[in-house]
Amino acid sequence: MNPSSPSQSNMKTSFESSDFFQAFSEKRSWEPGWMADFRKDSWNRFAALPKTKVKDEKWRFSPRTRFRYNDCDQLTDSPKPTTLEGKSSKNVIFESFDKAILEHPNLLSILPSCTGPKLGSDETFLLGSSFSESGFILKATEGHKEEEAFICRHFAPKQNRSLFQQSIVSIDPFAEVTLIEYFDSEDQSSTGILSNLSHIQVGEGAKLNRIVVQRLNNHSTFNHLEKIELGRNAQFTNISLQLGSAQTRVESRGDIIGDAGEFNNYSLSLGRNNQLFDQRTIQHHIAPHGKSNLLFKNALLENSKAIFSGLIKVDPKAQNTDSFQTNRNLLLSKEAEASSLPGLEILANEVKCSHGATTSKIDEQELFYLQSRGIPKSTAEKLIVLGFFEDIIGQTPNPDLVESLRDEVSKFFNT
Repeated sequence: MNPSSPSQSNMKTSFESSDFFQAFSEKRSWEPGWMADFRKDSWNRFAALPKTKVKDEKWRFSPRTRFRYNDCDQLTDSPKPTTLEGKSSKNVIFESFDKAILEHPNLLSILPSCTGPKLGSDETFLLGSSFSESGFILKATEGHKEEEAFICRHFAPKQNRSLFQQSIVSIDPFAEVTLIEYFDSEDQSSTGILSNLSHIQVGEGAKLNRIVVQRLNNHSTFNHLEKIELGRNAQFTNISLQLGSAQTRVESRGDIIGDAGEFNNYSLSLGRNNQLFDQRTIQHHIAPHGKSNLLFKNALLENSKAIFSGLIKVDPKAQNTDSFQTNRNLLLSKEAEASSLPGLEILANEVKCSHGATTSKIDEQELFYLQSRGIPKSTAEKLIVLGFFEDIIGQTPNPDLVESLRDEVSKFFNT
């Protein structure tokens, strides 16, 4: 699953074959012409990508070969569909991607104009646009306020297969919605690749709270590419738990395009064995009076590794921006590694922006104190990690969900 030699990483995959794409198109012949045209255009753009790059700053510190499709260049025969918990209503459309193609094509009309986060994984984005077979659509109309969370359960493919999926979330002005997404493995021994593309738009005065829990098996690969656009006075809060997979690539882009939009992005990753977490983010302030706060924390055991590269970008018209970016890494072994690349690109004068990154080892005195009280080392490490993550988990608006997320972290130490 993890090709390492340059010769293998440069090998052609089935996805590059026009015959392969044609066979896929025939399988999806039930789709309307506009969707077929969109897929064809995406595949042509993928085929035109340069296949070799000597150096790419967007992949700095990352062993890119671990994300190649060489050993998983076939699509899963019968993908387990995304399951949805929560019903469509007069004010909400909540449907599978395939059903929306036929019944709500207007909601998918944004696809040709979607660019993705553009933080390095153009290949995966275009493959996802070409071969997506799963995902969902969530549309909340103006003023709708939903107390119950909408829940999506996604499943990684089986052995040596790839699954691409797309999700569109559109929250109309002054609506409020909570969305929870779980990513799991259908088979605990499979070595498949799950690539997820998320397109999110939050309208004027609207509010979207989203929770992502990724717990794939430790043989799988997870690509998560998302772009969020915020309108005037819109609020978006994301809480992400990255607990599984052999290697995870997260690319997250928040564009504040309306005055006083607020973008909050919180993530925790917990790694062991040879897990890799590759995180690339951008907080892009386009309009004035915007706020953004990013906090990514990684706790790493054994030989696991985390890479964080984040940018705060403030355009000339985005005066009175208030933006913060923080990356914290906790190393729980001598072999664990963390690399941080925080950055600022400020083109406005009246702003308050800061960034920072720290990497530290576990406090041996704190660990000794807990063990001296009769607490086993593994339990003591769990308590320290839970404390390390508490300021992220505590951002969850629902108290019941807070306890659920604590349980997800605790389960990691019980496996």
